[in-house]
Amino acid sequence: MDILTNKNILLGITGSIAAYKAADISSRLKKEGCNVKAVMTKSSELFITETTLESLSGNKVISEDHNSTVLSNFKHLDLAKWADIILVSPCTANFMNKLANGHGDDLLSTICLAFTKKIYIAPAMNPDMWNNKVSQSNIKKLIEGDIEIIGPNYGTHACGDIGYGRMTNPEQIIEKIKSKEMTAELQGKKVLVTAGPTREPIDPVRFMSNYSSGKMGYEIAIAAKKMGAYVKVISGPVSLEPIKDMEIEYVETSDEMYNAVMSNIERFDVLISTAAIADYKPLNYSLNKYKKSEKDISIKFTRGVDIISTVSSKYDNIYTVGFAAETQSLNKNAIQKLQKKNLNMVIGNIANHELKLGFESDFNEVTIFSKKQTIELPKAKKSDIARSILEVISDELSSNKMRLVNKDVK
Repeated sequence: MDILTNKNILLGITGSIAAYKAADISSRLKKEGCNVKAVMTKSSELFITETTLESLSGNKVISEDHNSTVLSNFKHLDLAKWADIILVSPCTANFMNKLANGHGDDLLSTICLAFTKKIYIAPAMNPDMWNNKVSQSNIKKLIEGDIEIIGPNYGTHACGDIGYGRMTNPEQIIEKIKSKEMTAELQGKKVLVTAGPTREPIDPVRFMSNYSSGKMGYEIAIAAKKMGAYVKVISGPVSLEPIKDMEIEYVETSDEMYNAVMSNIERFDVLISTAAIADYKPLNYSLNKYKKSEKDISIKFTRGVDIISTVSSKYDNIYTVGFAAETQSLNKNAIQKLQKKNLNMVIGNIANHELKLGFESDFNEVTIFSKKQTIELPKAKKSDIARSILEVISDELSSNKMRLVNKDVK
């Protein structure tokens, strides 16, 4: 379940040329599972129709003309109590400055005055209006009043001027809200995540590896950070961009992965081992390239070190999470791994390229196996799967009241 699922969002739309983007915002919020109600100011009706917003939100648009008795019927209070979040997008200079000074001269502004939860605004205005001293002073007031300002962006405006004042694009607005709404369920916890494949060299030009892209591990690391944890990633060779403001240590072989984990593990509370670490590696590395010939060749493999088993057996105060990508008998194999390796949790999935699940895909479908429960998570984006996994981990950490050793983050 995503962080915005079932949230009541009141979308305020003011009179900016960027008002047409409210349609995209409404559509995206619905896809996130939100209940959306749009409130339009009189001037916004010049830029977007009620019909468009109603068809996308699934709810009747609330405007001044259609609600002449709103204030007398206390609908502004009802809407303020209904909403979990207010998003004013686009937010004009006029409405921004009005909001900063507590003015309530229309429906949207009175709803904001009566609202006791989080308000987000996405400013859209000319650069000179944004840079105006009065506007800048009011921006400080809004920040002090715990109103979240998203953007604006720098760029060319409809009038031809260049500078700050362009409304942030809808996708970034939604992501910003999601990031802010995530609760700090892992605040104070230190989470070590392994991600990606390992490469086991055969000769100077060949190695043995697997299809792991590292996407699941990186999404778990990002989600854990958003939930308040200090996170470090130990990553095998991947083509992903480094995660901003996160400590990442890159390794290549399973031995390097083992050494990196063991040299870091004592300062962490949770180990989430998403990495597809090679179970076997060549017994002998050939210093010279194997040359093509008419004969078959035979390469002997030896067992690699089992990193997560080593951690679980050595540190009973560290919460260990393993991953099991299977091609058959998922439940049986995952439960066996949970018990045999004495883990706190195993995340199991069927690796299926045809269904575009797991490994290189952006989607996954997993089952969470722990000592207490089994939870099936339907197909979803890996970012959403990551969040759901971490919510279960957080709940189990709380219910277990595990003794988590406080260590200074170096």
